[in-house]
Amino acid sequence: MTTLDMVNAAISGDKEAFQAAFDATFANKVTDALEVKKVEIASSLITPEVETNEVETDQVEVDGGESSDGSAEVAADETSST
Repeated sequence: MTTLDMVNAAISGDKEAFQAAFDATFANKVTDALEVKKVEIASSLITPEVETNEVETDQVEVDGGESSDGSAEVAADETSST
């Protein structure tokens, strides 16, 4: 049964035919989705994942202290080189 059969059964008011068409249509869609997922999982078991490169970022630390002129002191952590 197809989606068209389901719509026709709904329009005609035939509850049993609509239920049968609905069940058949969505059973096929679920089966297809499971097959796709099964292939996806199987291929991921065979093919190793590609590692991503992590990008280092500069971190700025604020110690909360004040300098003699009243402005806040900020200390930058210079761990990466450019």
